[in-house]
Amino acid sequence: MNATDGSQAHAAVSSSTGLISRFGPAWVISAVAAGPATMASVAMAGGTFGYSLLWVVVLSGLLACVNQYMAAKTGIIAGKGIIRIVEERWGRTWAMILMIDALVATWLAAAALMKALVGVTGLVTGWSTPWWGLFWTSLLGFLLVRGGYGLLERVSKVLVALVVLCFMITAITIRPDPMAMLAGLVPSLPNQDQAALMMAAIMGGAVHITIIAMHSYTVNQRGWQTNNLPLAALDTFLGMFVAFGLYSTAIFITGAAWLHPRHMAIHNVFDLAHALTPVLGPLAGPVFLAGLLAAVLSTITPTFMAGGFFMADTFGWKASREDKRFHLAILAGCLVSLAGPLLPGGWLIMLVVMLAMGLCGTPLIIAMNLILLNSPSWAGKHTNGLTVNLLGVISLMLTLFLAGRWILIKLGGMS
Repeated sequence: MNATDGSQAHAAVSSSTGLISRFGPAWVISAVAAGPATMASVAMAGGTFGYSLLWVVVLSGLLACVNQYMAAKTGIIAGKGIIRIVEERWGRTWAMILMIDALVATWLAAAALMKALVGVTGLVTGWSTPWWGLFWTSLLGFLLVRGGYGLLERVSKVLVALVVLCFMITAITIRPDPMAMLAGLVPSLPNQDQAALMMAAIMGGAVHITIIAMHSYTVNQRGWQTNNLPLAALDTFLGMFVAFGLYSTAIFITGAAWLHPRHMAIHNVFDLAHALTPVLGPLAGPVFLAGLLAAVLSTITPTFMAGGFFMADTFGWKASREDKRFHLAILAGCLVSLAGPLLPGGWLIMLVVMLAMGLCGTPLIIAMNLILLNSPSWAGKHTNGLTVNLLGVISLMLTLFLAGRWILIKLGGMS
């Protein structure tokens, strides 16, 4: 961060007691990022490859923080969403390209999440049927449009927090090898197809076009202005780097320290749940299922909302309950998600693939935020400093590299 950014962060820390009650936007983003897809990808990566991909997990938390900070700055400086910003700066064509990019990634995520929701519901109830998709779509669509989702969301977040706490306790209890962890912080690039997928998915769970674009809307819904930039810096640091970083790292280490040494192949959700047996014993499966169900619920609804935000911003609608067109945009995402349970393949691996595919569409918005925040004519005195720019460029290059490498290996262009 530059001198301005640094002074803002210092001011935020010094008055943190009075600011705590005003936290929010980055924690909404963190809750979306810390969903079942990230849970699955980091656990599978640790269980399959041990500590060798720890560097990706740690770096993903740092780059998530930087990109969400830039997204918050962009939204606060302009006082509007990223799609409208792009249209005013570069024209309608670029705005439409960004909207399509974000909407496709978001609706793909919604479809994968609905497939997971249907799958987990079948495991919990003992009745596996694609018709669960119609039930959940109707219920969630009604709650999102009419209101009343708050209680379900709060309960879901409590359950997710409990499962994460179990992973953290497990990670401490099983005493991971510190030397192996240090070795895992050294970047390495396993050539296997699955390793390339896991690296792209881990990064895609943290640095994803949906949550980056969404943050420009959440800060504006809170009514934050440029005098709130110090709060945005602290909010993003705590929500993304600390909370999300601990979430993904604890789950990864548990997989690497418990599943990998026992050569436990991960084929389904119960294989992942086995990582909690050191703490929960026979309750590991039921507790993990409850937490996974809660994680899907707490992630899929903001995903539906994000699609509504993108369409409303593009077409000039009001993103509120008063505008029926915004309702229809949300319901469109719900309807698209119904295709998820009908897609072939297991829902666990589909969550991972969804993150990797989302990463492929992310470099565009990173580049746009970097350009905007390095333009004095647009950002004024709030342009990026050297540190944020350096990490932003690393984000851009790494997302391009990991996404491109996964695609090339998948197509057989790399060994």
